[in-house]
Amino acid sequence: MTIRRTDGSTPVSLRPTTDTSTTAKAKNVLRVKDGFESVSRTGAAAGAQPTAAASATTQASSTGATSAQTGRLALDSKEAQQAIQTSLKALTPPMTASSLLAANKTGPTLAPKSVEVDELGMTHVRLDRVHEGVKVFGEQLISHLGTDGKVSSVTGEQNPIPAGLGTQKPKLAPQAAIDIAKKELGGKADKQPSSERVIYQDAEGKYHSAYQVEVTQIAGQEKPKKQNYIIDANTGKVLESFNKIGGWSKSAAAQLQVNGTASPNVAIPDKGQVQSKINIPDGVTVDKLSVDLNIKHTWSGDLKVTVTSPSGKSAVLQDRKGGSKDDIAGSFDLSEAFKGESAKGEWTVTVEDKAARDTGTLNNWSLNITAKETTPPTDPQNPPTGTADDLTMYSGHVDLKTKKEADGTYSLEDSTRGKGIVTYDANNKSTASGQTKISDDNDKWGEATDPARAKAGIDAHYGAATTYDFLKNVLGRDSIDGAGEKLVNYVHVKNNYVNAYWDGEKMSYGDGDGKQSGPLTTLDIAGHEIAHGLTERTAGLIYSGESGGLNESFSDIIGTGVEWYAAQNNPEAKWNWTVGEAAWTPNNGDSEDGLRYMNDPTKDNYSVDNYKNYPKQTEVHGSSGISNNAFYLLVEGGKNKTSGLEVKGGIGMEDGLKIFGRALTTYMTPKTTFAQAREATIKSATDLYGADSNQVQKVKDAWTAVGVN
Repeated sequence: MTIRRTDGSTPVSLRPTTDTSTTAKAKNVLRVKDGFESVSRTGAAAGAQPTAAASATTQASSTGATSAQTGRLALDSKEAQQAIQTSLKALTPPMTASSLLAANKTGPTLAPKSVEVDELGMTHVRLDRVHEGVKVFGEQLISHLGTDGKVSSVTGEQNPIPAGLGTQKPKLAPQAAIDIAKKELGGKADKQPSSERVIYQDAEGKYHSAYQVEVTQIAGQEKPKKQNYIIDANTGKVLESFNKIGGWSKSAAAQLQVNGTASPNVAIPDKGQVQSKINIPDGVTVDKLSVDLNIKHTWSGDLKVTVTSPSGKSAVLQDRKGGSKDDIAGSFDLSEAFKGESAKGEWTVTVEDKAARDTGTLNNWSLNITAKETTPPTDPQNPPTGTADDLTMYSGHVDLKTKKEADGTYSLEDSTRGKGIVTYDANNKSTASGQTKISDDNDKWGEATDPARAKAGIDAHYGAATTYDFLKNVLGRDSIDGAGEKLVNYVHVKNNYVNAYWDGEKMSYGDGDGKQSGPLTTLDIAGHEIAHGLTERTAGLIYSGESGGLNESFSDIIGTGVEWYAAQNNPEAKWNWTVGEAAWTPNNGDSEDGLRYMNDPTKDNYSVDNYKNYPKQTEVHGSSGISNNAFYLLVEGGKNKTSGLEVKGGIGMEDGLKIFGRALTTYMTPKTTFAQAREATIKSATDLYGADSNQVQKVKDAWTAVGVN
């Protein structure tokens, strides 16, 4: 949900080398730290058994580097330097005297962001695109080096950018851009907004000199924001905006817009009537409803216009008697008349002419419905209780790794996984901060006599640990950054807070309100939100448009994967294809009641399951259903509801997760589209199982079924 890494320095520019020697001793070899200390460990993460591919020792080639070490490399390491230089030589044309002079004037074109070695022995160099010394928003190239150290393929494109966009001085000062962003957001920012000069490509393909401004509003907000604005550096126009913090809420469905249009162009009979119908397939409840109407009619007529719902309820839109001409053009609010009605079925507009010698035409009309927010019944959360060792609310009995304190008590701090996992009490503050420990006297968590306040912390701690283990043992990755990044959790954020979110550095969990939800610390929610951190540290999918839908979808996929992974070893942990059902209280734990349904995305009356419907639903949670269903069909097989196309037999959860996980971390960039995600998963499956494998064919079949070709 962001394009910036928060754990390293700003990417350092690097001009392509002209050294054609076969060693890595070029004068301009980059030596810069990226926030990671040099990594000395080899093989898989501590305690894990390395695979044959991961443990095999390979020799660095003359043009690149491979290593027995897996995970993210420090940018100043010899292996990373060799891979970067090899990539730049492959990506840039040979330098002539004139091109060298131009490069010195315009600045470098690529800047290294990360270098990672995977379990297959391949090295992946992620490079930010730079134009005339200015970062190009959301545009990256990824160079993929085989075990021989040579570039085997490249992900990403370099579209031509007009000269001068980076070197010409903007008409707008950075502070002016910040002021525009603050005005757009409204309210008070938590801290001084940041502004970064960028080159931005709009939806039509035109590049702009721009600023990326981030304004943060977290404290006291029901929906916390790290709102980003792309502002034209010369005109001050807001070119795009998006919130990096996605959050966890069902309220998006309350904003569902259902529309229908009819253009009958039918004559209105003199002293007669005409009808036109619009069929609404969505079974949502009306909150607001308006009708746009366009009727042409002569001056002396009396017209009555009535709208009738599928249930037979009618409301008079206009009843004109006498006077001047009766043309009717405009929008009419009928919310009060139809509030609470089901939208599904045929809606009818009836136009009656009640005066003689009149002529007219019903040209067109449209129906605009905003769905009503559903307030769940007030069943209180009733978590299980017991006296067994380490009892969670949602996942049964588990084994938590904790820390023994000097006073003999234990706290939720795990030093056995990566650089650690820690869970704190936010003390119901609006912004999670501090280090208030959650303690237990005997290291048996969840006993009936334990403080009730500890319960949410137990589940959050278990969720983070399970997510770490999933990343390591299924995706072959040491935490979200590939280098063991510490996972920090806060529970009891705000009061009665129905949300959970990743803010770029840590997890924040609300307790729920006991009506819509209980504590939002279930396995799939924890996995979903921490996966936003994984996306942020790797592909950096921008949280808007198609990349935003993919961002949300991959969090759903990984969240479901974490739930599945836990169930393999914990008989009390359950998994299914419904997102968030365990915390959602109306039918708590029921797979028929959740936030999203990966096996049938349209079931929530909000999401779409096929790309042909993407123009109707571009909000990132709603469009996530496209790739969610592709993943489901890949794993289980079945038919896409919208297309009717069938995937005959799935490949199973583990293979599906490996393919999609690798695609995210290895082949996707900030602006990846659904079509490019298809290609990324095909490449991933090819790497893992071979070009002629059943897995590759099923990946193709699954995307085709959801309309992505």
